[in-house]
Amino acid sequence: MEGDSENRKDQILERLNKRNKDRQNYLDVKSEQRSKESVQNEGVDYFSATFTQRTIDIERRLKDLQCGEAPPTDLARHFADITLEIQDLQRYLTASTMFLSDFKIKSCQNILNTLTSVSDETRQRLLPKKKFGFSGKKTAAKQKPLANKDLVDAEISKAKENLGSSFSWTIANRKGEHIVLDSRQVNGQDITISNVSHCLVELQGHPGSVQVSRASKCTLLCGPIARSFFAEHLDDCTLAVACQQLRLHSSHGIRIYLHVTCRAIVEDCRAIEIGEFNYDYAQLEADYLASGLNKSQNNYTDVADFNWLSPDAPSPNWSLLKDHPDPNWNAWRRDFIANGENSSGHKDDISII
Repeated sequence: MEGDSENRKDQILERLNKRNKDRQNYLDVKSEQRSKESVQNEGVDYFSATFTQRTIDIERRLKDLQCGEAPPTDLARHFADITLEIQDLQRYLTASTMFLSDFKIKSCQNILNTLTSVSDETRQRLLPKKKFGFSGKKTAAKQKPLANKDLVDAEISKAKENLGSSFSWTIANRKGEHIVLDSRQVNGQDITISNVSHCLVELQGHPGSVQVSRASKCTLLCGPIARSFFAEHLDDCTLAVACQQLRLHSSHGIRIYLHVTCRAIVEDCRAIEIGEFNYDYAQLEADYLASGLNKSQNNYTDVADFNWLSPDAPSPNWSLLKDHPDPNWNAWRRDFIANGENSSGHKDDISII
């Protein structure tokens, strides 16, 4: 009897000890979770305050330029500084995505895209330069700097409108043509393309940025882009693009061979296939160096779909290229020149600008 009593006591003590350990483990886990949440919330709050302040600083600099407060001889330097600040802010956002919500990322990315658009438009107005246009339209006369600081806010709203209303296009209204821009026309420039179909376009150099609106059944091959590639309303196109930031809107049936150092973004898109950048030409290595693009960092597999915010399932709107051999661009070019025939019935033209 005495032995049974001792056994029962030992069993009771063992259960109590186990229950106490389980309870302590539970409290430790909850404490760790609260600590992590506290750190994460502090990180989000710090990010929001920092991002907001840096955004305000960039907007203030743009307003000062609108008001003509910078000497004309210093405008180029000021725009270069603003571009660097936007790029740094983009890198800050990219580095912080691990603890930000998808909604927060999308909101901040929209702000960055708007700042870039306003900066580009302001630069074009205050520092006009000759564009290599094809539409036959005369370039608008130089406008005087706007004097009202509040007009920058209007510019921010305007930047959200259709891209086609904001630019004098570098290439526009072309069909069934092989168009080549070499380094003299491309390096450091903001290249804009609009309303092209059945074309092969090659940008052999390192552009500052590239923007495309309304392209159908086209192939675009582009050297390293220092800043952003923005495209909207593309249908059945093939792209080879290397850039810091890629954003694709309202497009369908697109195959992209991509090198991107930030996170690529698609919105209102379907049937997007993405593979690794493989365009090549004689000066590619030199253009990577000149553009400042990090060749060793390629995030082409990391794509944010703003129409698919579920973290538990992959987006059905884009996928990685699988079991597809890399295209031979030289053969592609030869076939286009030899066999391409546009709807007018004549062979495709070659335009080397």
